[in-house]
Amino acid sequence: MACLAEGQTLEPYSDADRVGSAVPAVDPGPERRECTVPFSTKDRIALVGAGAMGAPVVGHLVRAGFPVTVCDLNADRRAGAEAVGARSTSTVDDLGDCRVALVMVPTDDDVRLVAGRYGAVAPAGAVLVISSSVETATCLAIEEDLRPRGIRVVDAALTGGIRGAVAGQLDLLVGGSDADVADLAPVFAPWSRRVNHLGPLGTGQVGKTVGNLIHWGEIVVLAEALSLGAELGVPVSVMRPVLEDGPADSRTLRELQEMRFTWYEKDIDIAVRMAATVDRELVLSTFVQRLMRDIDVPKMAALLADRGTIELTGALEAARH
Repeated sequence: MACLAEGQTLEPYSDADRVGSAVPAVDPGPERRECTVPFSTKDRIALVGAGAMGAPVVGHLVRAGFPVTVCDLNADRRAGAEAVGARSTSTVDDLGDCRVALVMVPTDDDVRLVAGRYGAVAPAGAVLVISSSVETATCLAIEEDLRPRGIRVVDAALTGGIRGAVAGQLDLLVGGSDADVADLAPVFAPWSRRVNHLGPLGTGQVGKTVGNLIHWGEIVVLAEALSLGAELGVPVSVMRPVLEDGPADSRTLRELQEMRFTWYEKDIDIAVRMAATVDRELVLSTFVQRLMRDIDVPKMAALLADRGTIELTGALEAARH
């Protein structure tokens, strides 16, 4: 069994615990079931997409002793990776000596492109780890394509934001086989606090999507509630500490001033498409998406500093029409 870093936990999941039909089980085949030796610092790791989340991960892996190759089209990001001791390249074609590829690119299309190129050069037994926020169907389609080539696929969605990435304290929502997730434990350990194994491939994205819907909905409610409180005579600077000390406390409430409010459109669009696969209509979440368009960093900063309130009227007008 692969070891975990101090303070890191691997939440248990057994392949025998598969439930539901939305994420079908996939037999990896005998040639892949044999690949159960945990990865170690002898194995080169690729990280594709060294943006705000990926760049800190590179540093944690290098400091843990892993040889790392960063693939990014941005020259400044490549230079940053080299500065902390990694190799860099602008093409996935150069990752043939990497037994693990961590993918942190923006969209489903980007992930599919990276997967196809990596699959053409990766060694048998390698693992593609999808840490981008994508649809479950994307993970399953990539696995089906890479399986004949002897390449395994795991999805490990990220929670904890940029602050968690910098601190090496990300919580991972992981989908994949027991063996594959166990093999990756040494690779996850340097940059994560907890590995939550939710089920088979794709379930990490389910967990991420559920969390995203709660997160964006909470921001909308907080903006409206804090604005109301201020207009009724209790400034946010007074109200917020009281809420943080009571049952309404949350990480979102405590970290509003650090948020960028950038990914709600993509996150909720993904949720809508995933919901359609089980014939569910996301009535509230699509309304939250419209309401979020009236919330940005300057407005939230003004609200938290008692310099204004947030009006959600633009979204309401759109909803009426």
